[in-house]
Parts: sequence; C-alpha cells; structure tokens
Amino acid sequence: MYRSFEIKNFRCFDALKLENLTRVNLVVGKNNAGKTSLLEALFLHCGAYNPLLTLNLNAFRGIEIVKVEPSSIAQTPWDSLFYNFNTSKPIELKGEIYEKGQTTIYRTTFKIPRERSELEKTILSLDPKLIGSVQDVLRSQMVQLLELSYEEDCHEGLSARYYLALDPKDIRLIPAPPPPPFPAIFLPGSFRVMLEQMAEQFSTLRAENRHEKIVSTLRMIEAKLRSIEILTIAGKPMLHGDIGLDRLVPLSFMGGGIVRLASFLLSIATNRRGVVLIDEVENGFHHSILQKVWQSIVTLAREFEVQIFATTHSLECLMAAHKVFTEDEVYDFKLYRLDRVEDKIEVVAYEKDTLDAALNMEIEVR
Repeated sequence: MYRSFEIKNFRCFDALKLENLTRVNLVVGKNNAGKTSLLEALFLHCGAYNPLLTLNLNAFRGIEIVKVEPSSIAQTPWDSLFYNFNTSKPIELKGEIYEKGQTTIYRTTFKIPRERSELEKTILSLDPKLIGSVQDVLRSQMVQLLELSYEEDCHEGLSARYYLALDPKDIRLIPAPPPPPFPAIFLPGSFRVMLEQMAEQFSTLRAENRHEKIVSTLRMIEAKLRSIEILTIAGKPMLHGDIGLDRLVPLSFMGGGIVRLASFLLSIATNRRGVVLIDEVENGFHHSILQKVWQSIVTLAREFEVQIFATTHSLECLMAAHKVFTEDEVYDFKLYRLDRVEDKIEVVAYEKDTLDAALNMEIEVR
C-alpha cells in the first residue's frame, strides 16, 4: 500500500504531499481544489513505466481528440498536465510503497525533451534494435515526444526511461514498457459504466471461482439477488441477475446504483493487491444506502488487499464512511481535505478522533 504520495508540477499542484495513507483514503474539497487531479496523478504513478496513460487522462475528462500540430511551438497533448501549462519544469510523482515488510520509493518523472540529437543517443542506448524507428521519429518535426523516467529506491536500484511518440498517423512507445509493478484502475465519476468491461471482469472471477463474493456483497444493497450470470444480447455480453422472477434481469434494469456499486466491487476484486481510484464515489446512490455502500467497499478491499482512493462532495457520504469504520474493529480510513490558498493547494488530514470531534461539533470538514 501507499504510505505517502508526493506531487510536483502536475495539473493544479505546484507541490503537494499526502502522508500516513491507509486502506481507504477519502478526499474532499471545494470545486477546482484538485481532487480529480490527485487521482489522476496516482493513476500515472501506478502505471509506472507507461507514458501512454497520459492520453487516458484527457479521455477521462471527455477530451478524446488528440491533435498533432506541424509547428514546433504548437501545444502538445500533454501541456495541460504541467502546472500552469509550464512544460519547462518536469512533473515529479513520488510514492512510498509498503509491501512484504519493506518500504520502497517509486519515482516517476515526465518531461518534454528538447534536444533531439542527444535524445537519439539516449533511446538507442536503451535498445540498439530501435535505430530505424527512432531515427524516423526524431527527424520528423511533426512528431511530439514525452519522456518518462522511472526509478525504484531499492537494493537493485532499478531505473528506466520510456518515450511516447505521437504523429498524425501513429502512436508509438519506445521501447515497449513492461506491465506495471501492481494493478490499478481509475473509475471516473462522470462516465457511464462499461457493461461489457464488467462482464469481462466477472468472467475472470468466475473462472477463478471467486464470483460468489461479488454476489453476496451486492446482497447488502439488493436482498433479492440470488446469482449473477453472463448472457449475450445482440452480440454483447452483459451481466444478468436472478431476483426470483421467471427470467434473468439485466443488472442495469435494477437501477444505476446497483450497477455502479457492482463496477466498484468488480474493479476491487480483479485488482488484487492493487489500487482502485474512484472519483465522486457518492454518484448514483441514495443517502440512505451510503453506509451499506461503504461496508461493501471495505469488505472487498480487505478481502482482496486493495487500497482505495476516492473523492466526494457529499457530507452524508463521508459521515457514512466514518460511521462504518468507527463501528468496525479496525479504523483503516482517513479523510483528506484539499484547500486552495491563493495559487497553492494545501492538504488538511483528519484522523479518527479529530474527524469525530469535528462532525460532532458540526464543523465543516469539506
């Protein structure tokens, strides 16, 4: 799990550090305080070696068009990732990860390389077999480049560099990155749930005979649910539930809340020993079931050893989370508030006792 996470020169953050992170970390703050940007920074850091993930961030915000300009002074698709659009200073992400009894520092740095002659030598030193494609890429003024540097502060002293090259015809990774050190998934608050993806996730659990955990946890919300099956309708696989009728019912017919919660639980269960990032976690849920939602999330997060980072605007949502963890034997929950002070973002952390006192005194914590 992440013990701490530090950001420099990313989106709205000049510098920010979260410390003493725990199993479930809930982030609050006013509009434009950087809640979603924090999740995006974590998503990039979890991806470790893969600069292609930077293009996913704009898609999460509904910007899916990538335009390549012929001018060397034109904006790159990555300009918006840099603090105040200043691409002269690199983005730095640093996470302190605790695993198997030891702590490792993972550093990821993003920058737009300027000197292409030196860059050619650097890339070829990574893999001489790339000489043909590298020379084609670097000699074209139409190509836009992003460099990712990665370091692990451990006994091996692992370090590596990867490049994302974008031109009007193609997107290339130089060299091809390996899989990340641990799994992670980002669940945007404003995107509709991908039903086919959910069917694929359930299929994975079904093959491992772990699907019943999803069904039993969903019964906290829908008591009639007996089982879930995958049926193909119009050539597309979809989840259907048995709720005691004479036929199976598409999960989406049971309401947006049950579908969104199922997407949370499936993401947790299929990212064992990883990280799940949930933006606007309260979306789609009536306030009366928020405690059950949190109970189901924490049950699976502990079962599959997953760390959760979520955002919310809702006081009812954070109060429900606090109540669920307070009534549990283990309080592995923490609240972080992001405050914009002039041009800087500051973080205020709430431990169990301080959060309890603030809520009892009706002090605003959002």
